[in-house]
Amino acid sequence: MTCIRCQHGTTQRFGYSGKRRIQRWRCQSCHSTFCEPTPKLGTHYTAPETAAKVLSLMLEGMSVRAISRVTGLHKGTILSLMSTAAANVTGLMNIRMRGVRTRYIQSDEIWCFVGKKRRNVRESDPAEVGDQWVFVAMDAETKLVPSFVIGKRTRETTLAFLRDLQGRLAHARFQLTTDGFHFYERGVEDVFGGTVDFAQLVKLFGDYGQHGDERYSPPRITEVISKVRDGRPDPTHISTSHIERQNLTMRMQMRRFTRLTNAFSKKLENLQAAVTLYFAWYNFCRVHQTLRVTPAMQAGIADHVWDVAELMLTA
Repeated sequence: MTCIRCQHGTTQRFGYSGKRRIQRWRCQSCHSTFCEPTPKLGTHYTAPETAAKVLSLMLEGMSVRAISRVTGLHKGTILSLMSTAAANVTGLMNIRMRGVRTRYIQSDEIWCFVGKKRRNVRESDPAEVGDQWVFVAMDAETKLVPSFVIGKRTRETTLAFLRDLQGRLAHARFQLTTDGFHFYERGVEDVFGGTVDFAQLVKLFGDYGQHGDERYSPPRITEVISKVRDGRPDPTHISTSHIERQNLTMRMQMRRFTRLTNAFSKKLENLQAAVTLYFAWYNFCRVHQTLRVTPAMQAGIADHVWDVAELMLTA
């Protein structure tokens, strides 16, 4: 151990400090004592092991109050740990998710809400309250999620999402498949300018049944229409199946996306932090069942399976 004051290597063990029994050292040259440096998540006093456990429980679908009951931490502390970890992984995603090479991208939006649902929103409520949509782009082959944007389901959010996607992919032609959302048709042309093979998959839904017990069941799909918008997309790869399966994974892994519960997001900042942390964990930590590796490893961005502690302490 090197002395942190005089930088000499003449140190000896000098007992332990605190309940966590952190190793202390004493320098034989300058006689100063110091603790062994330990990794720390931002300015939090919570032990990194406890923070990693809290975030792991959150990423496995537990609610904030349930995590508080299990770990004994206050829910404010848990949300603060989530926000700090999300800020760290944002820098990681901005560095690693650049120049991604792909052949087939699927895009979709998943609904959630902040504070209250749209029918309960008042004119005096802040703009962030109400429905929110997570725009997600996914590589159909590596299952990597290089880009996502949270916002209202508007033209501005669609353009912001497409620009973010363009900035993270390599400058090579690829095939893009989206759902039938009408802002994609003009947005893809404005952002990519004819450099992608673009198709939309429009699904037509029928009415609910007549038995009265289908209230929470999705309507029956009556027809699927493929529309080629630009270029020459491969008809066999005009699909949104992978990204729709990813939507299910999001609802399973993030409690605030579970329908018909009170575990919804109370602030837009918390929603953004939870989604950012989830996609970083999904790309770098979660081993995909069919790939047997993480999406980042499959895409050549990472060389090993990360754990949550490594992810949250990455600056």
